[in-house]
Order: sequence, then structure tokens, then C-alpha cells
Amino acid sequence: MPTIYDIAKVAGVSPATVSKVFNDYTDVSQKTKDKVMAVVAKMGYVPNLTAQSLKTNKSYLVGVMFSEDLGIGLEHQYFSVVLESFRKAIGAHGYDTVFINKTFGENEMGYLEHCKYRGVDGVFIITAQPDDIDVAKLLSSKIKCVTTDIRYKDTPLVASDNAGGSVQVVRYLYNMGHRRIAHIAGPRDTRAGRERFEGYIEGLKEVGLVYDPTYFAEVSWYDSQETYNLMKNFMRRFSPRNRPTAIYVGADIMAIGALQALESIGLSVPEDVSVVGFDDIQMAKFMSPALTTVFQNKELIGETVAHTLNKLMNNEKVDDYLPRIPVKMVERASVMKIDIE
Repeated sequence: MPTIYDIAKVAGVSPATVSKVFNDYTDVSQKTKDKVMAVVAKMGYVPNLTAQSLKTNKSYLVGVMFSEDLGIGLEHQYFSVVLESFRKAIGAHGYDTVFINKTFGENEMGYLEHCKYRGVDGVFIITAQPDDIDVAKLLSSKIKCVTTDIRYKDTPLVASDNAGGSVQVVRYLYNMGHRRIAHIAGPRDTRAGRERFEGYIEGLKEVGLVYDPTYFAEVSWYDSQETYNLMKNFMRRFSPRNRPTAIYVGADIMAIGALQALESIGLSVPEDVSVVGFDDIQMAKFMSPALTTVFQNKELIGETVAHTLNKLMNNEKVDDYLPRIPVKMVERASVMKIDIE
């Protein structure tokens, strides 16, 4: 097994420089870092993380935390892609990933206690309840955190341009001839649900349409079955003369239920009503009809969380208000152009 001294000799640098490269010191040029890491890869060197942690007071572990009460796990088609991207990117910075929850074996413990037990250097908070006391304790600790869900004071947020995506949806539907554009929103006590609703209102104003609450409904959670039930009741509000010609559904997972509900009451998509989702999960293109939706760059979100958290863990300054990740429309078969009324 090669040593740090072997790496230094082949790379033509000092052992101290190799150590700085492993610990991502900022006073080492990128050219030198690349040179050393190329030698590391060629010689198959594996750093002794236990020894490193003793020297640097770092565990080289990061936690991934999501609120179990929300029923979101690794099987979720949006979060699973974000998580895998995060895992690869944070791994490239030398960190392993552990999951943080409120149970450890048969014992219950808070998120902060679990983080301390694991000795993590930072935490990626995927989802959480706004009023969760355990989350508040974690965020008020010295452990570095980044979130993709709720805006917390002094905690960087990495998120898509939800409002801008909704504006794109309304603008697109308007240009396709639609004037009665309904919105089935995700819960507005979540950041995504609120921002997408606000973008819907902004989009209506931009194209000169007046918001009509009759054409709005909200689910309590991002769920296909709940959206299915809501959609059937929602459509009973309208006669064929005034029903929406297009429905913007706040998430693809909700759109699954919406499409099934419309079919169950004898309406064809897009012939009778057009449907647009948000997320562009993998299933979207396999729905019937294939779903027109808003693409979120899930891989870039995961990578950005990893790079941001790495900076925090190295005590580099990070802006709490990071730029939103751009989104774009993906046109498929669930929207039809109609004659302007």
C-alpha cells in the first residue's frame, strides 16, 4: 500500500502539500491538486480517514435528513435522483453519507442527538415540517446544514425556480389558445407549493387574465390518490361551457392522479382538457398521454447542495440566498392547441 510519502515523491511535491490537497486547503493551486490526485488515482492510494479525523477534528461523514412524518423516502422519483447526485458529488469531496432519523436501533432520539452520535460534519436537510422542534434544534447547533425544502434563517437553500416555472406554464398554455387555466396546487404551507401558486398568479397577470378562485384547488399533500379524489370533485363545479380548458397540476406525482380522475369521469386528455405537471419525474414520459411538464435539474440540485455543504464544512463563506436553479418546459402529448375563444 503506497504512503503519503510515496505520493509526494512521484508528484514532485512535499508530503505537507499532499496532506493539504487531501484536506482541500485553499492555499494549494488547482493545478497542484489535480497533479496530486492523478498520482493518487494511478497508485491506488486510500487515505486513512481515522488518522485524518484525529488531525483535523473531522469525521468525513455527512448526514442526510428528511422528515419521516411526511412520508417521503428514497423511492420518491424526485428526491431519489437528487440524493444520488448529492451522494456522488459529496463523495468526490471525500465524505461518506449516513441517514439521520429519529430512531437508532430500538431507541428514539432527536435529529441533533443522532447527528452528534454519528459525529457528522454537516447535514443535507431534504424535507422537514416548518414547526418541527427537532429540526430547529439541529439548525441552531454548530453543525453545518443546507436544505432544499424550507427557508430557514442563516441556512443556505438550494432550490429550483418554482415561481418562474409556473409563469412559463401559464405563458405556454396561453400561447396554445387556453384562457380558462385552472391550477391544482400542492400544499401552500410548503415552499414549492406556495412558490408555484405565486408563479401561477404572476403568469395570469402577465398574459392579462384575471385570477378566478373557482379555477383553483389545493391538496393537503403531494399525493396521487388525494389528487384523484380532489379532481373528481373539482370538475363537478363546471358545466361543459365553463370548465377549464387546461389544468396546471403542481407536481407530476399529483398529475398521475389527475389524469386518472379525468379519464374516470369521461374526459379525454388533451382533447377535452389539457394537463401540465411540474418536476419531470421519469414516469412523466410514460404516462398516457405523455405528460407535458416543467423540468427540474435534479442532478444539478444535488451537486449544488454537495458543493455548498462542502464549502460550509471548510468554513468558507456561502450566501444564504443562492441563485435558483433554472427550469424549462418539456412539451409532450398532454396539451393541445385550441382556437382562441
